[in-house]
Formats: sequence, structure tokens, C-alpha cells
Amino acid sequence: MKSRTLLFSLVGACALPLSLSAQASDVQIYGTFLPFLDHVKTSGATAPGLSPANGGATQVAASAYTGDLGNLPGRNRMTSGTSNLGFRGSFKVNDDLKIIWQIESAISPDGDAPNSLTSRNSALGLEGSWGRVFYGNWDTPYKYPLLFVGALRGLNPFDNALTANPGFNVPGTTTQNGRANAKADAAFNRRQGNSIQYWSPVVNGFSGRVAYSVNEGKTAATTTVPSVSPELWSALLSYKAGAFNISYGYERHSDYFGLAQLGGSAGATATNATSKDEGHELIAAYAFPTGTKVSAIVERLSYDTSDTAVGKVNHYERDAWYVLVQQRWGDHQLFGAYGKANAGSATVVGGGPVTTNGLGGAQWSAGYTYSLTKTADLYTSVYGMTNERSASYALFPPVGSGVAPGASTTGFGLGILYTF
Repeated sequence: MKSRTLLFSLVGACALPLSLSAQASDVQIYGTFLPFLDHVKTSGATAPGLSPANGGATQVAASAYTGDLGNLPGRNRMTSGTSNLGFRGSFKVNDDLKIIWQIESAISPDGDAPNSLTSRNSALGLEGSWGRVFYGNWDTPYKYPLLFVGALRGLNPFDNALTANPGFNVPGTTTQNGRANAKADAAFNRRQGNSIQYWSPVVNGFSGRVAYSVNEGKTAATTTVPSVSPELWSALLSYKAGAFNISYGYERHSDYFGLAQLGGSAGATATNATSKDEGHELIAAYAFPTGTKVSAIVERLSYDTSDTAVGKVNHYERDAWYVLVQQRWGDHQLFGAYGKANAGSATVVGGGPVTTNGLGGAQWSAGYTYSLTKTADLYTSVYGMTNERSASYALFPPVGSGVAPGASTTGFGLGILYTF
């Protein structure tokens, strides 16, 4: 009898941690699918022969103007937008502390691309009444409010790709761990790896976020090449009161040399040793009792280098704005959006002549959604991105490998969205 009692006691003691673990932990599987079938084309690419002397931009090489060779004929395609599959959970340590985690991966319902685990927002951290802190690969605070200026719960070709983007075929959104020495270095719509973030609690309607992506790509100096230390800082201050919300975002990239992707000199050289790229954004939205919601973005991006080579571009900045109007009644929604990026301004080392002629662009879209349930929508849209004669703003995802200067993209399509 004593042996049997001892056996039951030991089994109970071993099972107790498992029972407590099950009670204290929470795990969720979630996902978003949004395949979109559309017809899209580019047209109007600027003819060869343009130069700064006859109306072109200093930052665009004469060889980039291709005329008809840069136009892509209409084609049908299928895109997956920001389709994803994820797992997230928490473990309660005590009444004011939880361990939190998330593993999220991009998926391609259209079958176009292989996807890897943790390719989207993934992290491990701690949460309490004081806020949340975590390590991982996550949307920057600067990007976060942009996600809500969209007609759907996910990014499609007709959604905003104009702000957080300077043009020049820089991707409309990107996931990076640091400096890539590629077009993505100039992007401000980022999911950033090698980063730590802190989110504050909401206090009287105010909240904040701050992120730092470490300088893991720091290089050693040589006799001919300087050391560079690429790092990223991003911050967001938000206020929400009922149907109104407003956010200010700031982001800085040090030694990313984004200007090298916008017609400036290559970075990390003896004549171009450091760089600073900055973004400032103000985003506001108001939901009226009539079912109308208006969202707006204003933004300034600037790119600077320490280049000392006379005649080379060492500064470029441009302003942009974007407005989305949504009207919902019951299960139906109409939406329309329009945004414009101006040509901006630039300087060159030595103060010589420089022009940004034709570097402006505009984006527009209109569409309709019907909610089958709270978690599923049918949607359709017509959309376009219009470039001035030297500009190369591209949609997400772009058509082909890039947009020729002056080429405009237009499309229309039908899709379905499901979340769980």
C-alpha cells in the first residue's frame, strides 16, 4: 500500500510541471491568404536621348532611357501579396511577466516562389505592464502605421508603394538584416532583422515604439577603404482618441549608402566614407459615423553622403503625400486612393549644376470589396503608377525586373482574401 501511494505521489509530482505549463502557456496558429489575378502592363517609357542638358535628371544615366524597349506588353499574372502562415504564443511567468514568441513565414498560394521559415515577423521577448521588448526580425516602427493605410488586411499591387520609397526601382517593401549593397538599401518600408524593439503601453491614448538594428555588418578599415558601421534606428509616437489616430515616425540609416542606389557614388570608398539616410512621416486617419474613413500620409526622405569627388551627387531629398478614402455600408466597401511624390532636390560636391527634372511620380487606385464573412473578402481594383520622364517608381510586386524611366504601370484584377 505504501509503495502504491509513493508511486502515485511521484507520478503526480512529475505531471504537475506539465499541467502548470499547459495552464500558463498560450499558442495560436494564424494565417492570411490573398491571391490576386490581374492584367498589367507598362507603357510610355521615355525615348533615348534625354540628358540633364535637355530636361533629364542628373541622377539618371542617359543609357537608362530606353523608349519602347522599356515598355512591357500586357500580361495576366497572379500575385500572393503578403500571404503568410504563423505561430505565436506566450508563457506566463508571473502576474506581470510573460515570455512572448512568434514565428511567421511568407507563403505563395500562386506557387511562384519558395518561402523560408521566419521570413516574416518573428521574435522572442518579454511583456508586462511596462510594455514589450523583443529580439527578432520585425516591421520597423516607421513601417508599422503604413500597414493600416490600405483597403484590405494585406498588401496588394494597388496598395501604397509611393511613400517610404524614393523611386529608382527601389522595392516597395523589403526584408533585410542590414546593408545589402543593393536597391533595398534606400527603402524605408522595411522588415528589419538583427534588431531589438521596445513597445510602450498605451497611456492616455499615447504609445511609442523604438527599434535598433545592430551594426553586424561593420567592416575593418584598410589602407584604401574606410571602415563602415551600418546600423538602423527607428521610432514611432502615436496617439489615438476614439475614431481619430495620428502617428509621427522617424527612421535613420547610418552607412547604408542609399544614395548609391539613387544616382550617387558607391559607398564605403576613400572618397565616400560615410552616409546618413533619414525618413520623417506623419500619418493620420479618421473614421466617420457614416462608415467613411479617410487616411493620409505626408513624408520627407533625405539621403546624404560624405562624398568628396567633385561633381558627384551628395544629397537628395523628396517629399510625398498619399490619401485613401474608404466607404463601407454593411458587407460592401468602395475605396479610392491617390498619392504624389515630387521631383525633390539635390546637390553635388563642389556646388556645380544639378537637376532633378522629371523625378516625380503618382499612384492611384479604386476598388470594391465584399465581405463573405468577418474573415473573408472578395475584392477587385483598377490601379496605376505614373512616372514623370526620369522617374522609376514601381508597384509591389513590380512588373518584370524593373520599370524604365518614364514608364507608367496600369492594371486591374480580382482577388480573394481569407484570414484565420
